[in-house]
Amino acid sequence: MITTIIFDFYDVYMEGIIGSHKYFEKKLDTPVPEEYFYNEDHNKFMLGQITEDNYWESVIKMNSWNISVNLLKNAARKNFTEIKGTREIIEQLQKQGYTLALLSNHGKEWAEYCERKYSYHKLFKHVVYSFQAGITKPNKEIFQHILKKLHVKPQEFLFIDDYIDNIITA
Repeated sequence: MITTIIFDFYDVYMEGIIGSHKYFEKKLDTPVPEEYFYNEDHNKFMLGQITEDNYWESVIKMNSWNISVNLLKNAARKNFTEIKGTREIIEQLQKQGYTLALLSNHGKEWAEYCERKYSYHKLFKHVVYSFQAGITKPNKEIFQHILKKLHVKPQEFLFIDDYIDNIITA
């Protein structure tokens, strides 16, 4: 019997960084690939091994851009918006008695910003971020970590994510 629902954050509860390229393409006067932000330092940022500024500096260097770190930070933050209707769904599930948790590959500064702006973390019994756990999805250890925190057996939870590898591992 399902007693617990664990949600991913980006592109499930909130719009993530994908799409943020639109905010600074004009500043660069050149097309920017939608996934401009993926590099080896992305995972380090999600693991809490480097700061957001270090991460954005690596993105700038990787793309050979003449652009400020603050412009990239602001573009990402403008894109962090709640997906319409999701908060209401979560509130309904809460009223139905489900234990709700959030499991996210998340950088520290992004989590702090989003929590301050949206207070979504109050909707969940537990919130586990990769930068705190030192593990990212789809690593099975992060799922074991949250199940232990929740005192839930694997057959008692439903995991909602937009990335198939995370779902398969869960």
